[in-house]
Amino acid sequence: MPAFGRSLKEIFFFSLPIIAGQLGQMLFGIGDIVVAGRYSTEVLSALGIATAIFSPFLLVGTGITFAVSPLKARMIAQNRDVGAVPGTTLALGFASGTVLALMVVASGFCVKALGLAPAIEKLVVTYLMICAGSMIPVMIFQVLKENLQAREKTLFANSLILFFNLVNVGANVFFIFTLDWGIAGAAVATTLSRTLMAVILYAHAARELTITRQVSLKMMGHLLKKGLPIGLNGLLIGLIFSLVTVLAGKMSVTASAANNILINISSLTYMVPYALAGAASVKIAGAFGRRDFGQVTSYALATLCLGLMSASAMGFLFYAVPESILSLATTDSRVIRYGVSLLLVGAVYQVPDAVQVTIQGCLRGLEITFRPMVTIFLGIWGMGFPFGCFFAYVKGLEAAGLWMGMAAGLTAVALVNSFLFVRVIMGYRNSSVSEPQPLMSCATQR
Repeated sequence: MPAFGRSLKEIFFFSLPIIAGQLGQMLFGIGDIVVAGRYSTEVLSALGIATAIFSPFLLVGTGITFAVSPLKARMIAQNRDVGAVPGTTLALGFASGTVLALMVVASGFCVKALGLAPAIEKLVVTYLMICAGSMIPVMIFQVLKENLQAREKTLFANSLILFFNLVNVGANVFFIFTLDWGIAGAAVATTLSRTLMAVILYAHAARELTITRQVSLKMMGHLLKKGLPIGLNGLLIGLIFSLVTVLAGKMSVTASAANNILINISSLTYMVPYALAGAASVKIAGAFGRRDFGQVTSYALATLCLGLMSASAMGFLFYAVPESILSLATTDSRVIRYGVSLLLVGAVYQVPDAVQVTIQGCLRGLEITFRPMVTIFLGIWGMGFPFGCFFAYVKGLEAAGLWMGMAAGLTAVALVNSFLFVRVIMGYRNSSVSEPQPLMSCATQR
């Protein structure tokens, strides 16, 4: 019990700055919308569409970087040379950021296929063409953040995210209103903020880390192999929420409004277990590198416990005061009445969602990323979505039915991935193999 208590304390305090940083990332978009909404309805509409197009590329990119901190933490625990890690990950960030930026530009040429109004279409393309340039600094910032996180240095990078929320709002006001650049101003503000964040974090990381020009192509390939499934995992989840939003929008204005409120609230509550998963991946990777499977199990249980506590607290609020929560976003009595039943389903949804994301973080610490991605695909697309459609359309539960299906799918994902984690740990406990070979082969290069 004392060991579990220590693990609980370590995960909790390690994750706090990460939680703040994740919330800060969400507030970036909110700041853009608040300022743009006061400029014109057309800009606000175009910004929402452009962000929806840009976000999937961002999800894939940041997902790739999530493989960095577990790898480095494990190497540190094994007292192995990590001199090549910063240079390799910076090269990976620049290369993948360039590819993703080109893909964003290419998506700008495909906007016409959406059939938008000509004025809106032009604004969306303008935003994408400018904001594509921010993908490279985003990736540089992320790989530096992950390098620091592997050494359990999380305060500076995450505080920087919160600080630049204020900078971004000020830049938006200046470029959008003072210079009257409209949506181009919003794109410039975002790109400038992300670039400055990357530059400042690089200056800080240069003092904390040994950054050299050493680049290991084997390590880069290993990180891509482990990181791409993480990015695709996030993409699969993001796409299902987009689809649910579209389907709810076709039901009624009331259903669409209530559904959008629940999605935004759930996105906020999701940040806590999401950050816990990031903390767990680093702690478990270190313990795994030391072959301390008792500590691996202790960290996993502590993370799961904290995730369940957070989800239960949020679920209780959804159940106890749904009207008060909904009233923060709307004064429409019809939306509030409809949203009450939706929040009750959302209360149940919180638990399997927290379990599945924290278990994914634990598996990431063991460098297992492909199988969780497959499980997510089968769970939410193969099971959750069909169940949701059944409840929504056959049983007439509308948006609540879609969320019931999501909850069922994520419950299956949580159970399967939990079983996978236990099986892997038991396998390593019983194995005579001293070190998994993929990491050994890629990490010895300088």
